Parts: sequence; C-alpha cells; structure tokens
Amino acid sequence: MGLFGTIQQSAGALNTAQVGLQVVGNNIANANTDGFIRQRLEQTPAVAVREGGLILGTGVRATGVKQVIDQALAERMFNAKTAVAGSEALQSAYNQLEELVSDLDGGGLSEQFSLFNNALHDLSTQPNDAAMREFVVIQGESLASSLQTARTKAGELAEQWNGDMSDMATQINRLTERIARLNTEIATIEGGGQLGSDATGLRDQRYRDLEELAGYIDINFQEEENGTVNVFVGGDYLVSNRNYREVYAAFDESADGLEVRIVETDAPLQVKGGQLGAAIEVRSGVFGSYIDNLDYMAEALIRGVNEVHSQGQGRTGFDSIEAAYPGATGTPIGDAGLSFEPKNGSFDFHLVDNSGELLSTTRIEVRNLGQFGDSTLDSIAAQLNDITGVTASLSSDGRLRIESDSPTSQFTFGEDTSGFLAAAGLNTFFTGTSAKDIAVNQVIQDDLDLLAVSAGGVNQDTDTLYALLDLIDQPVDDLDGRSIRGLHEQMLSTIGREVSLQTSATEGLNDFYATLQSQHLAITGVNIDEESIKLISYQRAFQASSRVISTASEMLEILMNL
Repeated sequence: MGLFGTIQQSAGALNTAQVGLQVVGNNIANANTDGFIRQRLEQTPAVAVREGGLILGTGVRATGVKQVIDQALAERMFNAKTAVAGSEALQSAYNQLEELVSDLDGGGLSEQFSLFNNALHDLSTQPNDAAMREFVVIQGESLASSLQTARTKAGELAEQWNGDMSDMATQINRLTERIARLNTEIATIEGGGQLGSDATGLRDQRYRDLEELAGYIDINFQEEENGTVNVFVGGDYLVSNRNYREVYAAFDESADGLEVRIVETDAPLQVKGGQLGAAIEVRSGVFGSYIDNLDYMAEALIRGVNEVHSQGQGRTGFDSIEAAYPGATGTPIGDAGLSFEPKNGSFDFHLVDNSGELLSTTRIEVRNLGQFGDSTLDSIAAQLNDITGVTASLSSDGRLRIESDSPTSQFTFGEDTSGFLAAAGLNTFFTGTSAKDIAVNQVIQDDLDLLAVSAGGVNQDTDTLYALLDLIDQPVDDLDGRSIRGLHEQMLSTIGREVSLQTSATEGLNDFYATLQSQHLAITGVNIDEESIKLISYQRAFQASSRVISTASEMLEILMNL
C-alpha cells in the first residue's frame, strides 16, 4: 500500500472525524429541542487489501447517521399516551358531572324532594286550606323543574363532547395526512431504505405526529423496509406508505350522537382508547348513564304519585277530563303503549252531584291476562259510555275522553287495582314519562280543588293525602326495594366513587407514562457530557490522523530526496 496508501487511509479517517464532529454538533445544537432524537455516526472498517502475505486495513468509512431509539419502548410509550389521554378525558367528564350534581344539590333535587314532601305534610294539617294546596302544586312544579334542569344540563354537556368528537376527526385527518406526506419525503431522502442513514429531522417530526395521534386514538404502527410507517386502528389502516384515509363525524342513531367514520368505506372507526374512545364512553357511559338514571327516577316518581293520586278525590269532581297519555286503539291493553302496562284488575267510576254527594258507582273491568278477550282502550271507553250521565270517547291519537252529560253532575275515580288510571293519565298529579317532560298536571294547576285528598269520597277523608306522605322515602318494588330519594342518594354516591376511582386511575397512568418518557428520554435525549466526550474523541482522532499524514509526507519527502 505504501506511503500514498497511508496518506489516503488517514484522509478517510479525517473525513470520518469531520462527519462525527458534525453529528455531535447537531446533537448539541438540539439538546433543548422537544422531540429531538439524538443521532449516532455509524462507522465500519474499510475493506482490507492483500499485499503479498499481508492483509492490510485501509482505514475507516462512515456508513450512515442513525437515530438512537428503542422502537419497542417508543410503542409502549405511545400506548401509555393513549391510556393517559383517555383517562384524563374521562376524569374531566366526571368532574363536570360532579360539579353539575353539586350545583343542583345545593338547592336542587335533594332539597326539592324534601320541600315537596314537607308541603304534603303541611297540607295534611289543613287539607281544606287553598294556600296549602297551592303550595303543594308549587313545590311539585319546582321538583319537576329541577329534574328537567338536571337532565337538560347533562344533555348539554354530552352534546359538548359530541362537538369535541367532530374536532378530533379534523385533527386525526391533519395528522394522518402529514404522516403520509412525511412517509413520502423520508422514503425519497433515504432512497427507499437503500441508504444507511436516517432522515433524522423528518423522522423526528413523524414520531411527534404519531405520539400526538396516539393521544386521540389507540394506534398500532409498523415500519417498512423503505422507511415508511403503516398506521392501524383496530382492523383498519389510516396510513399506508404514501396513502392515508380521511375520517368524518356522522350522527349515529343507535348511540344518539356522533361517531367517527372512515370516508372511503363509511365504516365506523373501531376506537377503544384515547380521547376519541373516551368521548364515546363519556357520552353513553357517564352523562348517558346519569340521564338514564334521572329518567328512571322521574318515571318512578311519576308512577308512584300518580297511582295514589289517580284513585283519590279532591274537593270537587270532574265535569270533563282527557287522558294525558295516548294509546293504540284496537289492541290489547298490554300492547296499547300507555305510560306503563296496566295490570289485570278494575277501577271505580263515581257519579256525584255538584255538592259531592255520591249518585252511583260503576266498576270498570280492566282485563290484562295476555289472552284473547283482553281489554282494549275501545272496550274501556265503551264501558264508561254505557254509564248513564256520561259520554266517553277516544281522540284520534288514542286519548280517553270523559264528559258529564249534565251540568248538575260530576264524576270521580277510586279503588284502582289495575293501575289503568295512572297509566292512561286520568286524575294524575304529574304528567310526562321521564325527567325530560315531567310536569304537574295542567288540570290541577287550573283548578286546585281537583288535588286529590280523599279516598272515600269528596271531602270525606284525607286517606289519599296520607298515602302520599313520605311516598318518596318508601321502598318501591320496581326500584328493587329502594325508595325514590334513596335512588337519588345512590346516584350521588356512585358519582362520587367514580370520580375518586377515575382520579386514582389517571394519576397511576400518568406516573407510568412519565416513567416510560424518562426511559425513552434517557435513550433518545442529548447528554451534553456524553457528547463532549465524543467531541474530544473525534478531535483527538482528527489530530492523530493529521499527524499520520504529516509523518507520511515527511517520509515521502525523504524518500524522494534519496
């Protein structure tokens, strides 16, 4: 190889040291750059040559500049980011719900239950006092309004998360488009994987985009030999080499809200984690469950109060009445679609004069045995219509109407073992079927004397009123033995427990994510001391190679002068 070969060999070492210095300088320059992954110069001995019986090395060559990263650790960190983002979103939703029930509870549901029950107790001491009767109606309206307000606010919060899902779809498109574009640039610069170097700046940006995308959805990604990455969600791909799939937010009737779909296939994105997965859970599992429980509680309140009230009498009878709930005509009563299904039984229909004296009582049969011949709305209307002095009919939407034929007679109801009166909405205190539409019956609001107090006749006793006292605190079979107030207290307890559990889960996931970030940073981050050592090493290598060239030149000059 000779002295010329030695000079050439050292020149190669000088070039490699210069590249090493450039890599170290780039690392130091980006020591404080977020998301920067440090680089390492890959070196390999040059191909040896044979001279006689000797095989001599020809120096060193730089084979590439590579990022220093643990791919498996990065994937674990992205998965942890997905879990943290989802958990934080759930915690935010539970905090919103806790704030909602706390605000309401300060002067809302718990207090309104008590105020309504206290108004009934006050009326029981003076059942003929018009002001007391009005106060019961007012407190009933306040209770109904509180339930409606709670449901409305919960629905508004759920709708906000629907809007967030639309924004998330936009962000997902932004990130997948950029990842696909970076794939193209990386594959081009790296020669489709043929070069030994990484497109470091572009790869840094792609890793940052992948981590941000992992905050929205749970992703899996695979790197191809040409340097591109494929991104999958569930069984669908969002990015493949240079291509990406757009998503959009569309209304989902089954979930009563938005869902994110893939434009190309119109199939829902199979998301289980991240902010988007949490938003779906928030809508149905957090606010959706709270709304369902409110509706369940309101339904129990409506039915419980109405079943007692509907078979009582006020200070006067009815001249006419129309049922609050429509039903299907011509079908068995069990399938008529009333507010709830009546039982097999009967109720009493009383004719009274204007002073409340009983004129006649007719028992109306309500047959519901699941057999041929069961009662229908038509048959019940026919039984009532057969009573002398009244006319019964059905409206176009199946509401039962009853009218007195004489200005000197009225009618009342009593002894309902079937629950038909409450199911149809006759002589009820509340109307509606859930927290969405619960209200005090307008008939009572217009005539306070129709507030049912007696069970044995107009102005005969206060048995119906006493049956209403503390009704909200009595065990209900349909509520698995819980009371209406007890169900509300259980709701508050459950929310408090869920908030605590979610807070603990979020803290734990944040700690785990921080640990993985630290491990990732220990590998990918720039250590100034370590880079300084490399700097000195390249400097010494450069100086030594220069000295070799200088020495070889002197020897060559001596040789030439011989």
